[in-house]
Amino acid sequence: MLFNVLSKLNLEGTLEIKDSSGKIHTFGNSNPFVSIRLTNKSIERKLFLNPSLHIGEAYMNEELIIEKGNIEEFIDLITKCYDDFIANNKIYKVYEYLSAIFMPLQQINQLVNSKKNVAHHYDIDEDLYKLFLDKDMQYSCAYFHNPNISLEQAQKDKKEHIIKKLQINENMNVLDIGCGWGGMAIEIAKSTGAKVKGITLSENQFKTASERAQKEGLSHKVTFALQDYRNESDHYDRIVSVGMFEHVGVKYFRTYLKKANDILKDNGVFLLHTIGQRGKPTATSPWIRKYIFPGGYIPSLSEVMNETQKLNINVSDIEILRLHYAHTLSHWYKNVMENKDKIIKMFDNRFFKMWEFYLLASKYSFINMGNIVFQIQITKNINNLPLTRNYIYN
Repeated sequence: MLFNVLSKLNLEGTLEIKDSSGKIHTFGNSNPFVSIRLTNKSIERKLFLNPSLHIGEAYMNEELIIEKGNIEEFIDLITKCYDDFIANNKIYKVYEYLSAIFMPLQQINQLVNSKKNVAHHYDIDEDLYKLFLDKDMQYSCAYFHNPNISLEQAQKDKKEHIIKKLQINENMNVLDIGCGWGGMAIEIAKSTGAKVKGITLSENQFKTASERAQKEGLSHKVTFALQDYRNESDHYDRIVSVGMFEHVGVKYFRTYLKKANDILKDNGVFLLHTIGQRGKPTATSPWIRKYIFPGGYIPSLSEVMNETQKLNINVSDIEILRLHYAHTLSHWYKNVMENKDKIIKMFDNRFFKMWEFYLLASKYSFINMGNIVFQIQITKNINNLPLTRNYIYN
């Protein structure tokens, strides 16, 4: 059944599969050429029933072995024809339909679960992140004025772009929701003189961010708290949230947006920077949900706007960053490959293959599968910022 479905796809390349009995099946007739071997009958069945889960698992468990070409070419090839595969696989189409129905149950992000889900990804050995992120440890989409600039410069430009978009000055109090390792909050304080509070649910990130603020001599300007956004009660001139909304869960969008809007002062501006879906809402990949971001969800713009309309929130600007994250992930993947031996020693080969698959699948989700980044600007009152975007770029 798997090979029957594959024969109906319009592949932009050639995929050769050697099945568990040694028989070779070839699909497509152009470059790039990728050859894989499946080691047992069970994985052939699993790949037909649920490729979203089992391709990644098969690669991690060495049940799917790349014999010609490489894993990046393979992921590029299969993500280009993913929608075509769903259209030609009636059983998997039913799975996708049911997954969409039960989507809210995949994101149980109550207070206790949120901390547990965050710890799954962010509270592993911090040295891993130091090996592939920039020096400031920005674990979110960078901002590339052109694709040839360095990761360090692109992450610096991302922070500058957000700070200018928020029009922060030294008399303001700023909240950073999901502050990571503290780089954004520290940069806001250094470049504007504003007072900043960063909140996170990751114990590793909280510890590192607090130590960084102290080393920078900014403890009087920047504070960090191990805290859920739902427990924030102070009011702020500016709020920023970069790469955290993906962990909120669709059931909690209204809670999150209402809280942010409620704690904005009358002059307040909130910038929400999040990965988003270009198309209609779809469930999170089961592989990503199981191995990388439990409780995670990538929103469509319609889901966010639906909640802002119900809450009568002023959305003042939406900027869509298209391939910026694909460029960011290319840098991260390159750094991971350069540190392959260190990562395997730190964890094991299966973990390395999992991380490799995660970064490449994420990269090609932006190139081939409709993922983008939204920067959604919200103002407490409609006249809190200049009428045009010129103030950002002057």
